[in-house]
Amino acid sequence: MSQSADFRAKGYAVLPEPIPAQALSALRAAADALIAEPAAADGGNHDINRGADRQFLHKRHADFPGVERFLFSPFLRDVTRIALGEPHLFNEQFVVKGPRTGASFAWHQDGAYVPFEHRPYLSVWIALDDTTLENGALSILPRDLDRDGHIDPHRWDEVGKEKVGYDGPNEGIALPCPAGTMILFSSLTLHRSGANTTDRPRRAYLAQYSDGPILDPSTGNPRNFAKPLR
Repeated sequence: MSQSADFRAKGYAVLPEPIPAQALSALRAAADALIAEPAAADGGNHDINRGADRQFLHKRHADFPGVERFLFSPFLRDVTRIALGEPHLFNEQFVVKGPRTGASFAWHQDGAYVPFEHRPYLSVWIALDDTTLENGALSILPRDLDRDGHIDPHRWDEVGKEKVGYDGPNEGIALPCPAGTMILFSSLTLHRSGANTTDRPRRAYLAQYSDGPILDPSTGNPRNFAKPLR
């Protein structure tokens, strides 16, 4: 089975090789700079932030040349073509879980956060720290994208500040991994992450790519970004 066919059969892939060391250093430096900004402590303008417990620091790649180079690099162009024909940057954000109280994130599909019908896109999740069951590793519910190519019903949880797409007994596949690991999953794939109960922050980076622009039908404009990888 090809890598692309395997991805479609499971809805995710863990790449065997880490990202380049220079890219990891650039992402870590950018994450720390954004965490240190005053706005980071109150969650900025993102409605799924939970203050210092769970921060989403997003859409700032243009402020960090090393991050921007990586996002549009031949390395990532090759990676995203596992799932996409003509990859375009759709969104990007750092996800930081604070020490000891870092909040979990419920089962959801990334596509459920786009409030209109759209083509599925690809999430590229990168561990910036060694990720364990104790500090908030990802878990995945494998999904056959050809058989189950739809967004499931989600409900809004006001306490958790998150959408919930599944709350059944299946615990999924936990994916603890060393820093630099890339986990790819479809915007249709249910995933979650645990709480951070350790004494150090857990940093990750999420870059999302679509097969062409994702346009908001109410405006005709791109939902987030629509920057092609050439």
